[in-house]
Amino acid sequence: MLILVIDDHPLYRDALTRLLPQIFEGARVLSAGDWASAARLLEAERDVALALLDLEMPGTHGRGALTALRADHPEIKVVIVSASEDAAEARRCLAEGAQGFIPKSARTEVLAAALRLVCEGGVYVPPLLLEPPPAGPACDEALTARELQILALLCDGLSNKAIARRLQIAEPTVRAHLSAVFRALGVVNRTQAARVARMRGLVNEE
Repeated sequence: MLILVIDDHPLYRDALTRLLPQIFEGARVLSAGDWASAARLLEAERDVALALLDLEMPGTHGRGALTALRADHPEIKVVIVSASEDAAEARRCLAEGAQGFIPKSARTEVLAAALRLVCEGGVYVPPLLLEPPPAGPACDEALTARELQILALLCDGLSNKAIARRLQIAEPTVRAHLSAVFRALGVVNRTQAARVARMRGLVNEE
């Protein structure tokens, strides 16, 4: 297994480089301290399976590197490892295709479990996104355009698989979007989400 660590903090980057072969036995780990170096490695090494990405690095800003990774290398699983613990930022990263968001404050065992989950095809949602969302209209504003699109298809009765097929995205990505939608609306299942969406006028009724 080939893993790429993209982080401009040398101590954290080196720590991950040493830790990852302990989590994934036999893994080979490459590292880059800026986006330009990472892009060159990605072109040279075609077998990268997992990328651990810091959001703020030289050569890119915010989620620019995530956008580039998802567009140019959709086969690579991407996990954001960030000093940020902002729930809205984490939600946006998951909505834009990251398979996980891990705060750098996370314990080693949490990091290891999260990465294993992602490599098994899951999506790691950090505890900071499990806190109750603020009440009122602000919840609706937290939904991205893609989340609203998926919410509308949910209200039409489409399954996760059907939504993924309709939007040409992966089914785990649909699940990540729906998890974000449920949290934003303060609901726990599809039926509740559809009811709240209709009550708030978030979907167009024919």
